[in-house]
Amino acid sequence: MKQVIFFSAIILSVSLSSCNNKVKEERGKRIDSLGIHLNHVEDVLKTVDTIALTNWNSQIGQVESWLWDNVEDTLDLKSGIVIGDFLRTKKYIGKVESRYRDVKKETKYASKQLASLREDVKNNFYSEEEFKGYFGTESAAIDELVKAGDQLEVANGSLVERYKLIYPEATQIIDSIKTVIYGDKPRAK
Repeated sequence: MKQVIFFSAIILSVSLSSCNNKVKEERGKRIDSLGIHLNHVEDVLKTVDTIALTNWNSQIGQVESWLWDNVEDTLDLKSGIVIGDFLRTKKYIGKVESRYRDVKKETKYASKQLASLREDVKNNFYSEEEFKGYFGTESAAIDELVKAGDQLEVANGSLVERYKLIYPEATQIIDSIKTVIYGDKPRAK
């Protein structure tokens, strides 16, 4: 009788272990699916050239300072609009930089949360209900993060287009103003 109970216990533990491994594997795949979305956000972050943003911000700041120090007359309508649009680009750079920092911070946090969830599943910490709750929370957070990443991608793309379109025109206007002010004198840009 003891042998039958002993063998039954062994068979039961082997079948439970096999079932438990399938559950772990299935949960691991679900967590990996979230990781794919997180990878997309990380790819978006890599497309943002933060050095270029910093340089553009600096260039606009220098132009703005120079204009305030040297221009006292009113510009013609077209030139005023172009220079105003160029200076306003600084606001859009600030928005992209801010969103970049937020998305990057949230991506790091989400990555840590997924690693923690993966480790907890590996160590059998959660019942089915607990896993569903934690997974649902992480899934919703990553969904919001993907949306924020996509918004960052669009904002960065339009900013780059705007800067590349307006910078040459603004530079040409600034150079013509410098020519009027300085004439033939040597000048630093």
